Amino acid sequence: MEDVDVWVFALSSVEGKQQRVTVHLYGGQSLKGAVVELDRARKTVVLDEFAHGSAATRHESPVHTILLTAVQAVTVHKVE
Repeated sequence: MEDVDVWVFALSSVEGKQQRVTVHLYGGQSLKGAVVELDRARKTVVLDEFAHGSAATRHESPVHTILLTAVQAVTVHKVE
């Protein structure tokens, strides 16, 4: 199983939910957010930093599109 397949499997369980994850990238950078989209064809994941609260707040929050090939590890946080 390729690394990308592992990340797709790990992130698909929280896709579209408000559960927080941290995606650790090669090179040491980490991004936190909620998985709003997992594009299996393009092998990308879209994280919304503040995917909770009102709809207006959600649309204003920073969104990151990450190539799954750049992912080194994923941490799924406990539900608060």
